[in-house]
Amino acid sequence: RIHQSEFHQAASASSSLVELTKITECKGHTKAICAIQFHPRGHEVLSSAKDGTARIFSVATGHELGTMKCEVHDPNGPPPAAIAIDPSKSTIKTKDPRMMKRAPQILVRGCAYGDLEGKTIYTIASGKRGAAYLTKWKSTTLVSLKGGGGGDGQQQQQQLNIRQEYRVQCSPVPISATSLSSDCTIFALGSVEGSILLYNLETKSVLKEFKEVHDLPVTCLASRPIPNALMLPGELEGGVNFDAVSASADNRMGRWTLQRKSRIKPVRAASSSYSRKKGPVEQFVWNMLRIPLLLLLALVMVAIRDVTIVCREEFGMPAVLLDVGAAGHCLYREVLWA
Repeated sequence: RIHQSEFHQAASASSSLVELTKITECKGHTKAICAIQFHPRGHEVLSSAKDGTARIFSVATGHELGTMKCEVHDPNGPPPAAIAIDPSKSTIKTKDPRMMKRAPQILVRGCAYGDLEGKTIYTIASGKRGAAYLTKWKSTTLVSLKGGGGGDGQQQQQQLNIRQEYRVQCSPVPISATSLSSDCTIFALGSVEGSILLYNLETKSVLKEFKEVHDLPVTCLASRPIPNALMLPGELEGGVNFDAVSASADNRMGRWTLQRKSRIKPVRAASSSYSRKKGPVEQFVWNMLRIPLLLLLALVMVAIRDVTIVCREEFGMPAVLLDVGAAGHCLYREVLWA
């Protein structure tokens, strides 16, 4: 059952009290509900449960508008063999109902609307063991049905016409948490083994799998609420856009991305060596040799100037090749000694 309520807040001198009033009650599911989502326009509610179904309810009246019965076998393979639920037809000689043959339980862990008009619906279903299957449904126009109502007339009830478009395997193990991205292209899936899968709905394939990143089953997921072109807080400074956030029964959370590397280039290690602070011994030696080195550099520059002026003829290319001694004598006597 799904209850829709409104609350009224009453202010008092010491505290504020909230009074809840039930407006509608949606009946249909027979087992625990796993996921629920509003229609993009807000007039319907989509829910999935452990009874193997996903259902659509009217927000205004609470009436069930459509039911999707999920299956967890390969659509390209043979259908599963029928199992007798009647205990009298069971071949096991026992009166314990837990030992009798019965149909496997189908758990519809996730459901989501795949477009802004609410005509595309996705469900994720699996058994307690085995593979999980993603099913795409198409919802068409409402069909008016006559139902019983109070008073002299009959109440008009509406029913959605829902058909299955395709069913594919999305995980080899059961899925425990799901979340659809804002652009309806990537389905974030969390498995009972603690893995995170980013599933592409357009190509019907897994874009990236983070294998067993949690120690226990994933309990909840949240996909990216805005397109990648827009930045969430902290993403501009960090250089990484995250596509999903997960939480698990191991008391840990994780953020997952399809990016291979950060947009920010790392600082090279070589550049940091030039800014290394000198030690006390190095600083003392540098202070002692700094002035003599500067004087030596000045003398070398003066000597080069004098050579170009005084010994221009001796250091010319033909003269150097013919008489090296004359060039050395001029450098020693006329420049260095002088």
